[in-house]
Amino acid sequence: MAIITLVGEKLAKPGMEFIYYGPAEPCKTCKLAGVCVGNLEPGRRYKILRVRSMPSHHCPLHEGKARVVEVVEPSIEVAVEPRLAIPGSVIRLRFEECNDEEKADVFRPEGLFEGDSVKIIEVTGEVECNGRTYRIVKVMRKKD
Repeated sequence: MAIITLVGEKLAKPGMEFIYYGPAEPCKTCKLAGVCVGNLEPGRRYKILRVRSMPSHHCPLHEGKARVVEVVEPSIEVAVEPRLAIPGSVIRLRFEECNDEEKADVFRPEGLFEGDSVKIIEVTGEVECNGRTYRIVKVMRKKD
């Protein structure tokens, strides 16, 4: 189900992804904060599905203008133990340890938290780290 929020006019394009880190200082007193930041969860990744044809709104953070958009949490790739990599299964996410900083985006991807309940959509590959092989899976977060 899509979430309604506001993003800067320059970012308001279908397919654009962003991570919401929490409200900035000016947002705390903005009359649109309930719609703009009130619907988003800090630390989560969102993907813009549609830009609504409503007029833009004044915003001190986004060079003056913000647009109304519909967003969803997209699928995210993460490394898991091979025995857990079963498409269609639901698992409680446990991040695996990897000392290779270049692989951090798949071992601790932004937008997911350890302990999240996720559904495995598909297996997309393999990755090695610390002498072990892991499966890279595309997951969707299941909301409690």
